[in-house]
Amino acid sequence: MFLNKSIYIKVSTKIGIISIKVKYFAFLVVLLFSCYHAPQIKGFDRKKWLKDLVECDNYRTAKGAPLLINQKEIILGSNQNEIIALLGSPTKQRLDKRNRKFFFYRLNCKNMTELSIRFNAIGAAKEVMVIK
Repeated sequence: MFLNKSIYIKVSTKIGIISIKVKYFAFLVVLLFSCYHAPQIKGFDRKKWLKDLVECDNYRTAKGAPLLINQKEIILGSNQNEIIALLGSPTKQRLDKRNRKFFFYRLNCKNMTELSIRFNAIGAAKEVMVIK
């Protein structure tokens, strides 16, 4: 009878260790897949982009949007979360037929010029353009 208790204790401690390892592994997997890194656009200043509509410095129209359009190959293929990490939340969103989604970013304080980013059904950016 004493032998059975020692085997039970060894088995339960091994199961406890395995379950802790599984918990840590699951936590790491969730952590790694929940992090989205913004695409790196040379010369782009995210802080100025985010403050521009409040301060009306015209950074988005004069420098930000042209940089994004000229380096659009970096943006194309990025997912929605990566674009949000780069540009912040869009001013408007639109869901189109066939699950295509559009993000619209207002470029200045005075008129309604917008940067439009179209995403395909799987969430990858497929088109970047300025709408006047």
